[in-house]
Amino acid sequence: MDIKISCLVLAAGLSSRMSIGNKLLLKVKSLTIIEKTIKNLYKSNIDSFFIIIGHQSDLFSKVLKNFKIPLIINESYQEGISSSIKKGISLIDHKSNGVMICLADMPKITSKTYNILINEFKKFYNSATPLIILPEYNGQTGNPVILSKHFFSELKKISGDVGAKYLIKKNKKYIKKVDISEKYILEDIDDLEKYRELIKNEK
Repeated sequence: MDIKISCLVLAAGLSSRMSIGNKLLLKVKSLTIIEKTIKNLYKSNIDSFFIIIGHQSDLFSKVLKNFKIPLIINESYQEGISSSIKKGISLIDHKSNGVMICLADMPKITSKTYNILINEFKKFYNSATPLIILPEYNGQTGNPVILSKHFFSELKKISGDVGAKYLIKKNKKYIKKVDISEKYILEDIDDLEKYRELIKNEK
């Protein structure tokens, strides 16, 4: 069976905790944080993906103009991360067997890590049973997560700024945890301190 996974890159938020501007548009060497994230995804074995933008969508359109990836504007971005997931799920190809939900502010997750999660999903997926792939580093769960198509209808109903967390929590029996050797699955760049640490380590 040819198992296909779509990806949603969530980049619509207000970036309210970053004091020096939109975190995703801050530079790390020659690239912005969102460009670094997308480049790593681009090198992975994902079948298709959408970038969900909202706040400052005009700036994102300029920065990402060279990527051959659909940019989807979420007009309801102020309603929280769930609004972006719902927007993306409504556009996913009906042939997709699962969706990988990625946060755009995690630029250090490598294509190798993405591929480990994709391969685990393909290994354990069957059309009769729901499946959630959850990465784990030293006992801590991180991002991205992959949810099988069994959850698509429920994902269209989520609300607020908790994303798919509640859905995952109430479906623990379908979770397959995957041990990842990179701590970057835990590290989102959402404030000045984390950004300074990121650029310091990139020198």
